Amino acid sequence: MRPTTPVSELIRKKREGQSLNTEELSQLVEGFANGSIPDYQISAWLMASFLCGMSHEETFLLTRLMRNSGKTFNWRELSSNFAQARFADKHSTGGVGDKVSLILAPLAALLDLKVPMMSGRGLGHTGGTVDKLESISGFSMQPSEKLMIQCLDEVGFVMMSQSHEVCPADRKLYSLRDVTSTVESVPLITASIVSKKWAEGIDAIVFDVKCGSAAFMGHVEEARNLGESLVRTAQLAGLKAVSCITRMEEPLGSMIGNALEVEESLWILSDTYPTETHRRVIEPLKNLCIDLSCEMALLAGTRTDLQTTRDECEKALEDGRAIALFEKMAKAQGAVDGWRSKLPRTQHCLTVEAPQDGLVAEIHSRKLGILGLSLGIGRQKTEDKVDPAVGFEVLVAPGESVVKGQPLLKLHCHSKADIEFYSADILSSFLIEADQSKVRALTGATPHPLIMERISQ
Repeated sequence: MRPTTPVSELIRKKREGQSLNTEELSQLVEGFANGSIPDYQISAWLMASFLCGMSHEETFLLTRLMRNSGKTFNWRELSSNFAQARFADKHSTGGVGDKVSLILAPLAALLDLKVPMMSGRGLGHTGGTVDKLESISGFSMQPSEKLMIQCLDEVGFVMMSQSHEVCPADRKLYSLRDVTSTVESVPLITASIVSKKWAEGIDAIVFDVKCGSAAFMGHVEEARNLGESLVRTAQLAGLKAVSCITRMEEPLGSMIGNALEVEESLWILSDTYPTETHRRVIEPLKNLCIDLSCEMALLAGTRTDLQTTRDECEKALEDGRAIALFEKMAKAQGAVDGWRSKLPRTQHCLTVEAPQDGLVAEIHSRKLGILGLSLGIGRQKTEDKVDPAVGFEVLVAPGESVVKGQPLLKLHCHSKADIEFYSADILSSFLIEADQSKVRALTGATPHPLIMERISQ
């Protein structure tokens, strides 16, 4: 057996900005996973990697090691029905009100893709798909392998959480990164994301990299750097990949909150909205879901023309096929009969009104996201419990004219005390500018598109 290099030497090598080779990285990852290398030494390596960076090759090697540390899926081997199937997925870096996955998955399936969508829980001010779907009574985010195959075959997509068997080395490393201030490293983020998506057994992946004041990446240069790293590493893994840099300044859609976001997703999927105000505010989110679904289909090769594919998605929302497919998936994954009417709801609702006439210059998503943490929408620590019923309902969009007393937002909460506690902070999340020309200069004559850039290589 070949002798191993002392871990202290590997840390020193990384500290001096050198790249580790396959054997050296394997020694670290496998040793940490089996407990033979202590946390404090891996913490030192993580900090050295954070400060000195990693080469493209090193990032890919780490990605492969984490992917191979646990269970991987090869759907074509699991079922002969998948011999000609195209498997694809989407990954978002997280945003306030981001319920894109719930709408995108059925649309992508209707574009002849198989979508084994593995999602996570929310942490911090951004929500998680698992938390949203678990607000559906009876819904299971941990289906058996047999049920996964059945859903992919008969429905076209399955919604699942990451099991302990998938990329266990990544899960253990992420927990350590979280407490050592080494989360914000592009190579480490890249390896974490791509390893899990590679393990899913997909052919193509669209990365939705959020950019803005409420996003993990606040500036477009940071988002571009991550988007390029994700695409490059995924392509080295043999996956077709594209990154879309998307705006995360204002909330995505109207609803912020787990059960509320499920309800909003159902509005979009059925093309049925409670009011025209909701339809208008939600329109950019709907378009983003369609755009990302089309990206998946064009990338994986089930469609070739963008406009025709967009029209097909619009038609699926209008004629009921999209909502029917989502309901079929929910039933297959355990949702109880009448689950939609049983979504958790609060007893109280506060309407926050505009304090003056003017234009909506900004809606501070991050402020609302942080307020949502104390309300119970999200979690600050992994062991925190979320409240599926609470949340915010945004009723205006940036650039819109408002008059004094017009509803800006509704707070869904459990007590009148919540209303009194949150009302002032909620109002501070909206910037109403009386000088309309000033706002027009900031926002433009038309809303900014959510997709800012597209990176394919």
